[in-house]
Amino acid sequence: MARGAPPEILPPGTRLSKHYVIETLIGDGGMAQVYRGEHETIARPVAIKVLSAGFSRTPSVVVRFLQEARASSKVRHENVVEITDFGETDDGRPFMVMEFLEGEDLSATLRREGALPWERVRPMLIQILAALQAAHDQRVIHRDVKPENIFRIKRMGNEDFLKVFDFGIAKVLKGSNDPTKPLTLEGEVMGTPTYMSPEQCTGERVDARSDLYSVGIVAYEMITGFTPFESLEPARIMHAHVYEDVPDMAAASPGVMVEARVETVIRRALEKDRDERFSSAREMADALLADVDPQVPGLLNTLRGLFRRK
Repeated sequence: MARGAPPEILPPGTRLSKHYVIETLIGDGGMAQVYRGEHETIARPVAIKVLSAGFSRTPSVVVRFLQEARASSKVRHENVVEITDFGETDDGRPFMVMEFLEGEDLSATLRREGALPWERVRPMLIQILAALQAAHDQRVIHRDVKPENIFRIKRMGNEDFLKVFDFGIAKVLKGSNDPTKPLTLEGEVMGTPTYMSPEQCTGERVDARSDLYSVGIVAYEMITGFTPFESLEPARIMHAHVYEDVPDMAAASPGVMVEARVETVIRRALEKDRDERFSSAREMADALLADVDPQVPGLLNTLRGLFRRK
């Protein structure tokens, strides 16, 4: 590092804007660091995501970081991480301020616990779908739905309250009144191969049904402990999404019992042809709740209410 250059990792006590003070580093993804901080005026803990110094000199990355802030802030929902502020450090690195959450991402849960029981999976899927429906209502497509981008916290007695985050490669569709121009063109491949839809793999346009395919992959993994297509070669996984049949869940995990109706719902989400998938996150949630009497009080019927809130 050149003499006099600012540190890549911001030390405790660093002040950002007029209100925020860095306390400690809690995550480093290379492209950006996430810190626990405090809003001094109201003594409120916050999470602060700061773009790395090197990437801050790349205009396209800076614009994409701004896109994440704008896309996330458009979506107001209990199951979406809230973005509350945006600014620049003294050395010109953009940062965004988010609600601070204590818990773990869903990938950590799956690594530790493996396949989860259906009675636990279903409420989590409903929350993921509710978050995505809220995003889709704002014409925001996430495009990177995966366990790493879903955070588990405890709230209101629910140990599996979920928050969807990281809209870093989200696509804001035309007609959303967002001033940011789309950052990707048809033919450009964006996403995480294990969870990408066939149309993402081939660089076609995406829509809400692409996110539902990714939810199908996440659901498959939560139920079986494995993703449908696994390989050390990303290109091999992408080829499978486009051309290969999804293995039966029982074949993927022989010790896991999966009801036929559940597998039917997941398989519909994983159709190669998006026209054969559910048309919306709300429709997929309705299919997951089809056997639940809406007149009987309980968690699942409480979660139905997430789709009625705008």
